[in-house]
Amino acid sequence: MRSLSLLLLSAVLAFCASLAVAGLFLPVYSLFEGGTHSCLAGGLAQCLSWIPLSALFYGPLFSIVGVVLGTPLIMTILAWRA
Repeated sequence: MRSLSLLLLSAVLAFCASLAVAGLFLPVYSLFEGGTHSCLAGGLAQCLSWIPLSALFYGPLFSIVGVVLGTPLIMTILAWRA
């Protein structure tokens, strides 16, 4: 039962982390891209408005990859801690 709860907890944590990374992907990428579409050129409000758009576009991809790769990693970290 402990392993099942650890698996569910690590899957939820991996899903939440992958959604956070997906939401921050476009604003951070635009900082490195430069040019006219940079967050630095548009201001902080434009950067913050890209977070939901980024989560919408990249959320499914990042969630699938994040859960598949993140769940065993987080489960290992949580098992070492206990």
